[in-house]
Amino acid sequence: MARIAFGGFRHETNTFAPVKADLEDYQIGGAYPPLTRGEALFDAIADMNISVSGYVDEARAQGHELVPLTWCAAVPSAHTTERAFETVSAWLLEDIAAAGALDALYLDLHGAMVVEHFEDGEGELLRRVRGVVGADMPVVSSLDYHSNTTPQMIELTTVMDAYRTYPHVDRGDTGRRAARHLNDLVQGNGATVKAFRQIPYIMPLTWQCTETEPAMSIIETLKSLEGDGVSTLSFTAGFPLADILHSGPAVFGYGRDRAAVENAVNALAEEVEGREKEFAG
Repeated sequence: MARIAFGGFRHETNTFAPVKADLEDYQIGGAYPPLTRGEALFDAIADMNISVSGYVDEARAQGHELVPLTWCAAVPSAHTTERAFETVSAWLLEDIAAAGALDALYLDLHGAMVVEHFEDGEGELLRRVRGVVGADMPVVSSLDYHSNTTPQMIELTTVMDAYRTYPHVDRGDTGRRAARHLNDLVQGNGATVKAFRQIPYIMPLTWQCTETEPAMSIIETLKSLEGDGVSTLSFTAGFPLADILHSGPAVFGYGRDRAAVENAVNALAEEVEGREKEFAG
């Protein structure tokens, strides 16, 4: 049994929108549970189809000791304010530092957070987290399908796993997959290599649905490429309403066989790149 901390900080940022997400928006939550810290988090997320809830259910079944940190989400809007980001980040880091000895960390992130003073909100948060937990601790994160996945996000995590549906009906399942990755890591048989490819075009939101082509068959290809040294693959379609450097789709994967992981990521990325015209609608 491992001692694993968990928390999260989620926002989908439309940089063209008129209203920003301030601290009070995270404290209210809106469509999500309100900002919660510590033991109250278990009740706040219970029985919900969100990643953190799926993670907790799976990790409990694995027998791990779970240490709740800070978790919050605000409804989609313009930038997260500097005040909100700095306050919530500080609380999360305080909770990690106060948690004592830990074997691993799970974070429920979105992947498309833009902050008033940072384009890559998740990348900056993860940089600060690594400053507390160190470079070697397993850090696993779940992501939204609309994540604008950045090189820094990939670099600073051990494994990231994204939703495979839009509409997002598999949020809890994604959290459960993240828990299985983290379980493998703390047992010493998890993914040891990663590969990452960004896609050089932007997909309109109206053509990203995984219940229609071309995304539907891309997800089926993704599933077919897993196994044989490839622990997991993800395709994030991106959130084009975030007007930032790394806005756009990406493909990434993890496993224990470097050649297999790189070949799988390249094969999936080449399929996505080859179907650019179909995403034009």
